[in-house]
Amino acid sequence: MPETTTFAPGAPSWADLLSHNGPAAKDFYTGLFGWEFDDHPVSENMVYTMYTHRGIPACASAEAGPGQDNLPPHWSVYVTVADLEAATERARAAGGAVIMEPCDVAPMEGVTVGRMSVIQDKEGAVLRLWYPVAHAGAGVMGEPGALTWFELATTDPESASAFYTEVLQVEAGPDPDTPFPYTLIKVGDNPAAGIIRIGEDWGPVPPNWGVYFGVNDVDATVARAQELGGSVVVEPADIADFARFSVLRDAEGAVFSVIRLNQWPA
Repeated sequence: MPETTTFAPGAPSWADLLSHNGPAAKDFYTGLFGWEFDDHPVSENMVYTMYTHRGIPACASAEAGPGQDNLPPHWSVYVTVADLEAATERARAAGGAVIMEPCDVAPMEGVTVGRMSVIQDKEGAVLRLWYPVAHAGAGVMGEPGALTWFELATTDPESASAFYTEVLQVEAGPDPDTPFPYTLIKVGDNPAAGIIRIGEDWGPVPPNWGVYFGVNDVDATVARAQELGGSVVVEPADIADFARFSVLRDAEGAVFSVIRLNQWPA
């Protein structure tokens, strides 16, 4: 697939991992997906690791810095917006919280790569809003080895749907093709993310935005993740006529999913 250079406003465009052990995170994900990486100093206390797939930026990770010791390892989702300040204010007006006000993101090299804010919806899920300057987001998506889907797990899909359609200026509605209740967020005519209700059998799972990475073989990837010190949250399973997926934890406990779409070549 060609490299992606722009994202429509309202579309998820990037993801990064907060880790408590940077070298361990790099070992796990490069060993699992075959990524290469490049470390970028962001401050005296933080290094931002960019992962590449086919030589193209795919996602990133960073080791927790001062004040982040209480945060568990986790993946964060970024959504591109056309007006960062306006989108942030819409989140506040819609009943959400603003965890971080709009600010420039400029690594130690001095180049402003974008502007961002961090918001929290009414159920507690956290999302990062991104206004691109020098960094549009992932240059590759929707194939094995790359980000393929984004999903909000929440206690109230109806409330979340209303919140994000207002904040992101997107459309949302039931997916008629899934055998279970599922809401699709669309940017124009294109599905961009999903919303699913947290099940009673999930255990103590807080509302959260999650990521799916494409793989050629779900079962082989699950086995490899376990060899690398990860664990299985949801065993490999099929979504009829669509995909096979599994939910995993990495070696530090951060949750992510892997998926193979039936439409991909064998």
